[in-house]
Amino acid sequence: MTTTVLYASRMWPPVRRGAGEATDPALDLLYHLGLVSRTDATGVHTLLPLGLRVHDRMAAIARRAFEERGALAFAAPTLQSRRLWEETGRWRSYQREGALLTVRSSSGDEMCLAPTSEEITAATVREHLRSFRDLPVRLFLSTSKFRDELSPRGGLMRGREFTMADSYTFDTSADGMRESVAFLNEACTAALTGMGLSGVFQAPADGGAISAGPSTEHLVLSDAGQSTIVACDHCGNRGDGAVTPTRPAPPPAAPVVNVIAFVLTHPDGNIQSAAVAVRSELKVSARKVAAATGALRVALIEPQDLPGIFGKEAGTLTPWDAADSPDTLLLFDTSVAALDEFAISDGADGLRSGVTWNGGPDLGALKVSGLDLAEASDGSRCTLCPGTHRAVRAVEVAHVFELGTQYSQPMKLAFTDHTGRQAVPWMACSGIGITRCMQTAANLHRDHQGLRWKPGTGPADVHLAVLRSDQPEMQERTDRLVQDLTSRGLNLFVDDRPLPAGEKLRYARLLGLPHAAVLSPDRPAEEIEVISRWTGRTTLTQTGHIPQLATGG
Repeated sequence: MTTTVLYASRMWPPVRRGAGEATDPALDLLYHLGLVSRTDATGVHTLLPLGLRVHDRMAAIARRAFEERGALAFAAPTLQSRRLWEETGRWRSYQREGALLTVRSSSGDEMCLAPTSEEITAATVREHLRSFRDLPVRLFLSTSKFRDELSPRGGLMRGREFTMADSYTFDTSADGMRESVAFLNEACTAALTGMGLSGVFQAPADGGAISAGPSTEHLVLSDAGQSTIVACDHCGNRGDGAVTPTRPAPPPAAPVVNVIAFVLTHPDGNIQSAAVAVRSELKVSARKVAAATGALRVALIEPQDLPGIFGKEAGTLTPWDAADSPDTLLLFDTSVAALDEFAISDGADGLRSGVTWNGGPDLGALKVSGLDLAEASDGSRCTLCPGTHRAVRAVEVAHVFELGTQYSQPMKLAFTDHTGRQAVPWMACSGIGITRCMQTAANLHRDHQGLRWKPGTGPADVHLAVLRSDQPEMQERTDRLVQDLTSRGLNLFVDDRPLPAGEKLRYARLLGLPHAAVLSPDRPAEEIEVISRWTGRTTLTQTGHIPQLATGG
């Protein structure tokens, strides 16, 4: 990591007098203080010299956390061929989501600016994998990713271009994959702690289309968060509503039972339709349906396909329609299993009320057994205590996924196992949003005076404010001190502008480096005033003691 000294008088963009106010939101301070710059493309930002220092230091912390635990770093291209993404079928699925940024080469080849690195990493390992003796493989990479977000927002929190620190693992078995998942969670925790992100916690999550199984989010509670999770107001249990166990809240006065239809893909490749009966105000969790049925994938049945399966239009399906479909698996959420009386769709006539599971005119009796299939939401009940879930905002700073063989199988990764047979490796991965962590740290630690950076994470370690910097004597003292401190590996930001002390100290508080050191002509050459940005404590010390103070938090 560079120890090149940053001088305020030479900084670009120039340090503006009165730039930023302590009351500004953290994102605005990043803009006003010259760490980040907007571009004319929504969701795309420029990291200016001060911001790039933060980015590089955080990326180095992440890399060190993984390498110290045995991962090997490599560099993979972001520009990738369509052929590679066709192997997993994700070219079309990502295009349907509108998330894939594509380009065409001069030779006519279609390519993409990849939003994630499963395909390219698996292809890289495929080139060199031969035997079980080559496994496990644990790789780390930090690259720019591109995603054509429909509504990029929140500055660096959700952009079209961002930096991710990823790790991918390859193992001989499912048990080995789970050991790698533990490694990934441990390394992510170490990386995030090293970046100064306090209050990070792990929670089970829905990995979506990326993951073949359970996933783990690393989260920070924040009003500026882009994610919503549920937290019990009694025991504090927290997690993604899609996987958090829940008991339904009491039903409304006139409950309505809806049916949501899915298509299940089982591990043996068989396809089956499924229908979930759920109270109308609740949302079915595809991840819970997968866990309940053992399905490898769960996808909503498109509205136009419903008539061909059930003979009913979207919005008119009832549990009895699903029960009459011989190839359909009918499931009941706990929210409906105990209902004494409810309403169901009556087609074009609206709702049919007074329905019970015991049947009635034109309806046979249904045997009902409730499963936890609905997403936990604001007002649902905790299963660990008598408490109630509340929706809270959080920032997802890292995510760990079990990938299983959903990438290695279609991409034909293979190795010879210890019996001499061909086998497919089991994969897992993690991702840390470096640019997102920058803004999260700025927002998490800022106070009424401005930003605050944890040691080793900000643009520098010490903000050296030189008073009367226009005097030759002070210039000589500054040069000697800078040479001494940089020789000890300390990162310095030197405010050598010919400005009053009060203005320099205000800027030091706004920028928020861990310590400000005031070099004054009114003090002996070896004496310096050091101010902790975290405690506000002022100490008179010898210049030789600055390195210890700068790394002491």
